[in-house]
Parts: sequence; structure tokens; C-alpha cells
Amino acid sequence: MAPAPAGSLAHTGADATPWLIGGAGVLIAAGGGALFAARRRRADNSTDDGSTTS
Repeated sequence: MAPAPAGSLAHTGADATPWLIGGAGVLIAAGGGALFAARRRRADNSTDDGSTTS
């Protein structure tokens, strides 16, 4: 009969999945916030009423 192997199974990194998902969520939220701020700033600076007179 062969002896039982010593040690543990290979570490695959599967325990990092919640951190990766959380990080992706933070990046998506930050990108959405930046997009919102940029659009709001552009709308606030827009004073062109479409007229061609000076």
C-alpha cells in the first residue's frame, strides 16, 4: 500500500474572486461618476442659445 501524499492541494487563486468583483464594481462606479460629472460640467458651461448675432 502506498503512503498518503503529504502537503496540500494546489492554490488556484479562486479565493480572490470576491475581491476582483468588488474592485470591478468600484471601477465601474468611479467611471460612471466621472461621466456624470463631465456631462454636468459641459451642460453648465453651455450658454449657446443658438443665435448668430453678437
